[in-house]
Amino acid sequence: MIKLSAHFLLTKRSLICINRHLFSIAFLLLAVPCLSFAQSSQYLGRASIHPSIVIVKPGENQKFKIIKIVSLRPATLIKNVKWSVNDIPGGNKYFGKIGSDGVYHAPVKIPSPHEIHIVGKVEGVTNQRLFATVIMAPEKPFYEMVYEYTEPINTAEHFTNPHCITLDKDGNILVADYDGNRVLRFTQKGKYLGDLGSGIGNEPGQIYLPRVVITDKKGKIFVSDQKPFGPRVQVFSHKGKLMRAFAEKGIGPGELLRAHGMDFDSKDRLFIIDVDVMRVNIYTHDGEFIKSWGRDGPYREDFNASHGLVIDPNDDVFISGYYGSLQKFDKDGKFLKTVHESDPPDGSVYIHSIADDKWGNVYAMVRGSRGYGGEVEVSKDKVVSMKKFNNNGDFVCALTLKVKAHAENWVYVDEKGYLYFIYRSSDRMGFEIFKPL
Repeated sequence: MIKLSAHFLLTKRSLICINRHLFSIAFLLLAVPCLSFAQSSQYLGRASIHPSIVIVKPGENQKFKIIKIVSLRPATLIKNVKWSVNDIPGGNKYFGKIGSDGVYHAPVKIPSPHEIHIVGKVEGVTNQRLFATVIMAPEKPFYEMVYEYTEPINTAEHFTNPHCITLDKDGNILVADYDGNRVLRFTQKGKYLGDLGSGIGNEPGQIYLPRVVITDKKGKIFVSDQKPFGPRVQVFSHKGKLMRAFAEKGIGPGELLRAHGMDFDSKDRLFIIDVDVMRVNIYTHDGEFIKSWGRDGPYREDFNASHGLVIDPNDDVFISGYYGSLQKFDKDGKFLKTVHESDPPDGSVYIHSIADDKWGNVYAMVRGSRGYGGEVEVSKDKVVSMKKFNNNGDFVCALTLKVKAHAENWVYVDEKGYLYFIYRSSDRMGFEIFKPL
């Protein structure tokens, strides 16, 4: 009787245990579709455009298509695409037309600019704007200099070591002069209009070792500062009045040591790359810290003294490493691809800054491995100053400044595609403006 009771108890416990396991398994089986649905609703997948860069002749046709890729699912062709050419829905006769089927019909005459931008807008993916590049007459120059402002180093009137260039909301030029402890304002014809802030110094509103200056959609001016203490970012009105400052000096959450590349995303959040801490800090437009991402290291997704940062129309983030590559991440820091690799001793090694335009192109200020100046391309006295890549990482063109040799300073791109370069060479300093051809 005792043995039967024990056997009965053992059997009962086993059944209870088995039932519990069966219940757990059943719960997991039921939960898997829910988990998959939750994951797919959070991550829609990404799209890619094919081809992403082409050379066409006048009157030729070129088919474009957009593919959607989602984890654990087959790639699919996206059929509902809103196509445009140079931001013109469907295009026009001058730049070419594109139908709902994605077939681009090149114009019969080469337009100016002869670099044409195909844009496909789609839904159901994280990157809803896809960009492709059409080049006509690749043998022609892509840009032409239209203005130069220069000062001899020994007798310079305004500049000491110009580091960054941008435009204010009126189209005037703003220059951050690092060693000069100034943010200067010029017209596009080189007329000096005055300085930003309340002079040189360590007090709020004063400027000390500025590295970067950018403007927001409403014209407010953001300056990265290098004061020995206090906030590293100052915000001024368009007229130059201090509005606020944020991001204390340090390595803690929300703090900065050397703020360099800065840009806003579609939600007006400010992204800042910290060269020394090697991470991206994200702030609200008012300067409230949100989060950080990124790390230093030798791998493709790591940072290597990263200096440049821009955000494209999809909120994807391009980051340039001074000693390394040009990388592309999503807004949350997920590594997407490497756009440009260093190429010693034949090509560029250093990337000091990057700019972007409304079509997602990226412009990198580069320098070769030979030392001062850019990388030699055509002759011993002609160097590559800037390399341009489209949004997918395809090389588009290179540009050489008029000055023969220079430090790899800064480039800015306006809404019309004009390029603004600030430079410092061995004997002079200034800025050059180029228009697209």
